[in-house]
Amino acid sequence: MSDLYNSYKVLKNNEGQAVQTIPSYEVAEMMEVEHAKVLRMIEGDKTHIGIIPALRKAQLGVSEYFIESTYKVENNNKIYKCYECTKLGCDMLANKMTGEKGIVFTARYVKKFNEMIEDPYKGISTELRAILMLDKKQQEIEKRVTGIENKMTIDYELAENLRNAISSRAVYLLGGKYTDAYKKLSKKLFAEFHKGLKTSFKVNSYKNIAQKNYDDALKYIENWKPSEMLVYAIQGLNGQLSFEY
Repeated sequence: MSDLYNSYKVLKNNEGQAVQTIPSYEVAEMMEVEHAKVLRMIEGDKTHIGIIPALRKAQLGVSEYFIESTYKVENNNKIYKCYECTKLGCDMLANKMTGEKGIVFTARYVKKFNEMIEDPYKGISTELRAILMLDKKQQEIEKRVTGIENKMTIDYELAENLRNAISSRAVYLLGGKYTDAYKKLSKKLFAEFHKGLKTSFKVNSYKNIAQKNYDDALKYIENWKPSEMLVYAIQGLNGQLSFEY
């Protein structure tokens, strides 16, 4: 049987989902060959290049085919090397076989993977099943928390901070509260300002900006600039040749 920790690492791969694999010693049984021969096919030796070296040479992801692992034999404390073979890995191994043996091996591993699709936890120890189920539950909780955080909007105090920041930036851009530009163009500038803010953060009001986006909203306000036409109008009313925006 595979070591629990190594099995967990393999099955927890791919964002916590159970990865469908067959250990190479089981592959050897399906092929009706010694495990050492399967390892040579995967790793290669002095006489021929193996699948893994060929994949690495082509800069292809080895873990999509084989995941290095270990296992123990019953009544033996020695740890042996093996590989967890994905369906792609088994396809690679099947390509190295010809004739009746290749057909039989293909039939066996395809059937095995189909069984795992129907029940991803089939053949897994009670301990490992419990760990994976706990992981799944934890992921569901994290998704719910993330969903709540995404929906949580700013409170009254933060909304007031944004409102004050918008007002301060607008007054600055209009050249002050007592300028002609402020008297005649403040409504237009505020409308343009709020429209840009709502569009950028996909809300119907700055009060509904997500709490997680508060800092970004402040930065947006601090750096916001009116349209080019509005800039010229402000400069014209204030009798300015230029104004830094």
